[in-house]
Amino acid sequence: MSSILPLKLVSQPIGVYVISNEDIKLSGATHIAEVLRGVPGLDVARFDSSNWAISSRGLNGFYANELLVLVDGRTIYTPLFSGVYWDIQNMPLDDIERIEVIRGPGASLWGADAVNGVINIITKRAADTQGTYVNQIVGTEDRSLTDVRYGGKVGDDLYYRVYAKNDERAAMPTVNGTSGNNQWDNAKAGFRTDWDASSTRKITIQGDVYDADINLNSTVPSFTAVTGYDTFADVIHSKGFNLLGRWDEKHSQDLSSTFQAYVDYQSPSYSQLKQEIYTFDFDYQTTWKANDRNEVEWGVGTRYIADNLTGSPSIIISNYPHNESVFSAFVQDQYAIIQKELYLTLGSKFEHNSFTGYEFEPSARLAWCPDNQQTVWGAISRAVRTPGIGERSNIATNVLTVAPGAIAQSVYDSGVQSEELIAYEIGYRVKPTQKLSIDSTAFINDYTKLITYEPGTPTLAPDGINFYYPYFLSNLGAGRAYGFETSAKWEVTPRWNLLANYSYINLLLNQGASQDPTFLSKDGEVPHHQFMVRSQLFLPHDVQLVNAVYYVDKLPSESIDSYVRLDTQLIWQATSGIELALVGQNLLDNKHQEFSAPPAGTANEIPRAYYGRVTIRY
Repeated sequence: MSSILPLKLVSQPIGVYVISNEDIKLSGATHIAEVLRGVPGLDVARFDSSNWAISSRGLNGFYANELLVLVDGRTIYTPLFSGVYWDIQNMPLDDIERIEVIRGPGASLWGADAVNGVINIITKRAADTQGTYVNQIVGTEDRSLTDVRYGGKVGDDLYYRVYAKNDERAAMPTVNGTSGNNQWDNAKAGFRTDWDASSTRKITIQGDVYDADINLNSTVPSFTAVTGYDTFADVIHSKGFNLLGRWDEKHSQDLSSTFQAYVDYQSPSYSQLKQEIYTFDFDYQTTWKANDRNEVEWGVGTRYIADNLTGSPSIIISNYPHNESVFSAFVQDQYAIIQKELYLTLGSKFEHNSFTGYEFEPSARLAWCPDNQQTVWGAISRAVRTPGIGERSNIATNVLTVAPGAIAQSVYDSGVQSEELIAYEIGYRVKPTQKLSIDSTAFINDYTKLITYEPGTPTLAPDGINFYYPYFLSNLGAGRAYGFETSAKWEVTPRWNLLANYSYINLLLNQGASQDPTFLSKDGEVPHHQFMVRSQLFLPHDVQLVNAVYYVDKLPSESIDSYVRLDTQLIWQATSGIELALVGQNLLDNKHQEFSAPPAGTANEIPRAYYGRVTIRY
């Protein structure tokens, strides 16, 4: 479960970066995953047209699972591996009010899986999206992206919006120069209603439904193939829906509460694995300002997950369907030791799940605000990542790697435990002038019980000739990550704004007694240095020129070089209701690789791209 209350950012003793709706437009991004590129502390690497590896402060990969992502308080990770299918998060970007990126553990509020960070996507109220909105993009990679939205109201207190979205994206090339056969079509529709039932009561109901087809070159192990694997054209068909209701009640000037419930259905399926996963979630939270010094938040929740998986010769499934449940409670107390100057925040999440039992995730945070322009803060936190369904159920054998005459298998084991983190953070925010603000954070993350794959005894295959090499899950890994992040916003002149972000991280893993042959390679899957500089220039005749430069360091374990990316956008507000834009992406490079091949896929490169955009509002 997760905190469903918006984060209060004023003087918070936490590393947080806010992406506004205006920032989203200036990014030139056409997908929520690309919006996150350049955020300090985040590592965003694209596999192909529809897949991204996104993590905070290290441990990135296709199955990155140390980062919790929410949309309006609804957790959007898949219980299968505790990560996010980014392809199905294809939401209309204009509907987003802001994105709060919490760098570092947020488990004391959001619970398990909020280990290295939290991404909280908050959409606009229906009252803020009134009228008709049409957005059309046509480009070289984003072939045709169409958004249509209408917002209206019933009476004086009930607002609503409905939208439909259809995207067609081109295939990206493989590292060998051939087509990656990963073209992607996605259709999505949804609605939101906001009812101000009274001056103290607000009720929200919203939902989405989607259907997508993603082509890919599937790679599966084979004893008969000369290379040890077969590759063939395949299709991932993803469909699903979600429905959420939220009740906000202000009982008095000092007491408010929120009740939220949602159901989420995911079914991303292809030839090797068919999935059907239902999630039912209920949360209740209260905020009470006890006095001028003390504010208390507490809440309880429960989540029920029902899933059904159908496997194949390469992904062997048994003992399905399968159900699990999670119960949680949290309490947090912010106390002003010195009013308007020194604040202490203590809190913890308490959870019980069907697999690892009880989890305890406390934090202690201290913030000092010597004046209105500065905040110095520090924190110590504990967080856990509970293993995904596939990792802890002892029900599946997933073929991972292949070689002629041998197939390596990952044998999932119900004895695997939660991964643990103790994090130490310090931060400093300062606004030396009205036009310049700087935010910096340094951290040390100590990991224990990281999941490793331990080799077992080879067994003879049924053909009596070839062999299976099993790898069993264990918790023998450990490690430390340290680094810092800084961001600055500067209004150089009334017509020129600059934004700069920089991140440094060093991940040092300790294999200990583990014999996992791939564990230490995760050190080299993290870019040590990343930075982004964005310039926004206001030109005459309502024209804006936006240039953004990104640098990402090399990934030694993946044999991927560092790269510099330049994106340019020219925006013209032709009339009060019509906006035109021309966008170029990856302009310095014909194409480059950002990460290795996704599982059961081929390695791809991200090409230079162009698109034109027309936005109409009335």
